[in-house]
Amino acid sequence: MRFDARVGGEPAHCGQAYANVGTAKAGLRFQDIRFYVSAVKLIDAKGAEVPVTLSPDDQWQSDLVTLLDFEDATGNCNGNAGTNMVVRGTVPEGSYRGLVFEIGVPQAVNHQDPTLAAAPLNVTAMTWPWRIGYKFTGIDLETSGGNGGPNAATGFSIHLGSTNCGEGSPMTAPSAPCANPNRPQYRLTGFDPAKSKVVLDIGALLAATDITVNAPKSASGCMSFPGDADCVAVMDRLGLPFDGKPSGGQKWVSAE
Repeated sequence: MRFDARVGGEPAHCGQAYANVGTAKAGLRFQDIRFYVSAVKLIDAKGAEVPVTLSPDDQWQSDLVTLLDFEDATGNCNGNAGTNMVVRGTVPEGSYRGLVFEIGVPQAVNHQDPTLAAAPLNVTAMTWPWRIGYKFTGIDLETSGGNGGPNAATGFSIHLGSTNCGEGSPMTAPSAPCANPNRPQYRLTGFDPAKSKVVLDIGALLAATDITVNAPKSASGCMSFPGDADCVAVMDRLGLPFDGKPSGGQKWVSAE
């Protein structure tokens, strides 16, 4: 199953400049473009969801999760040269017409020491302290333009992850699932696994956000934590509730 990261109609690449992004019609350059994908299923001709058995490869996939990596360490990107834009796995023989997946790391493996974890959960750049778990999205941007002012910023990040994970040492796993799991699920009809691809449009994800400012007393961009004004539109367009408000529906993932 092929994935494609874009900014509007343009492929998302390191080293490329993009314009007219978000409410400020700002410019951006990528520093990172990575995602964890899990709970993958195909929809058969009867509408049933059939789990995909992932094919572990000791680099990009385990039997539970895939790391999609669109950065190649060129330009301003901080990662490494290797890239991965596919999810590989098997299903029973049949006719399939749709795809279901989550962006996220399953609860069972989300809270662990990444230095001891098996690939692809050994990427320390995609982690927070164990109690919180992994960053499900590693979208880091350098930004330009905007109207300036006291809250002006030259960077914006989207680090999606679970929050409200209980009290205790940051280096211990929580005893119960986090109150805000923040694992959006996407269901795409009209998806032919032999021909179609999943489009992750970061421009659409940011369309209702001013990426040139940062909410006072908050981390740069959206780090998923409640109360961060930079997250309101982003979480809505991801398809996730935020601060007690339901999402109006995801607006950045499609099949073509």
